[in-house]
Amino acid sequence: MIKEASIMRVECPACGYRLLDKGDKACGPVQTKCTRCKRVWEVELATDEFKQISRKSKTRRKGDSDSP
Repeated sequence: MIKEASIMRVECPACGYRLLDKGDKACGPVQTKCTRCKRVWEVELATDEFKQISRKSKTRRKGDSDSP
């Protein structure tokens, strides 16, 4: 007999893009990067709590340096 697994979609809290899919018995922390907004999140799978680890870095343009 095969049980049907319950799969939930986990979305980025900043932009709403799909980060990952998780099963109903998944637990523990997972770090993942959003491919749309480039933020890195730590997701606690058991409670669906998000903690932002890093953000998209600022783009460096020619002439933006601090030194003359």
